[in-house]
Amino acid sequence: MINQVKAELFKLQRNKTFWVLLFIATLLSALLHYLIIIDWWKVNDSVFVRAGLDELSGLTAFTTPIFFNLFIGTLAGFFISTEFSQSSVIKNQIMTGGKRSSIFISKYLIFTIGAIMIAILIPLLTGIFEVILLGHGEILNVHNLVYLSRAFGLYILQFIGYTAILVLLAIATEDSGKTIIFSILITIVMYGVEMVPNLPIISTIYKNSIFYQFSAVFQASMTNVDILKAILIAGITFFIVTIIGIVVFNKKEIK
Repeated sequence: MINQVKAELFKLQRNKTFWVLLFIATLLSALLHYLIIIDWWKVNDSVFVRAGLDELSGLTAFTTPIFFNLFIGTLAGFFISTEFSQSSVIKNQIMTGGKRSSIFISKYLIFTIGAIMIAILIPLLTGIFEVILLGHGEILNVHNLVYLSRAFGLYILQFIGYTAILVLLAIATEDSGKTIIFSILITIVMYGVEMVPNLPIISTIYKNSIFYQFSAVFQASMTNVDILKAILIAGITFFIVTIIGIVVFNKKEIK
């Protein structure tokens, strides 16, 4: 298992798409935060503004599913889907003599680490660095740091559930283009579900999904029940999707 994780980590380090996306995320985050801090651009009524973190409202874009999915959906397509042959079977070199479940988990783990770096850590750290560099470090008081820790801690849990969905998509579609397209379609459908009126069953399902939690965890205040609910939704999603992913991966033909 350890060797498989190391092998996947090596692949990620050699993956050009990963480095390009990392560079774009860094550049975009730096630009957005700079424009907001110098008051050239303003995000009105974002969760960060309501939490008293106006200077970090550039993070709003990176916490929007339809936006961050462009980054991690692309990474999934060019890091996982490309390891299948054109005849929709697993390339023999992927297996490396290991159990399929271990290989799947290794791929999921390293992909998730890469996705978190691109879509969460780089934007957040870039924003904090610029806030301090441009003389607004006073906003990073104890209260706001507690908020950021709680919000992003819960957000990462939901994100982990979503990366499991993307890995499943990448393996099921076996094509980088289809992976990207279907991942974007999922977020579009969820936005559509959010706007459907007078359908309580659909509304209940949506409000108990990671897609709803993506925004819910950034509320300025959350009760212990809300926090526990967010943790359970993320954990259940991860468990169910991972099991399905392993089953699908086990059924793939080796060539």
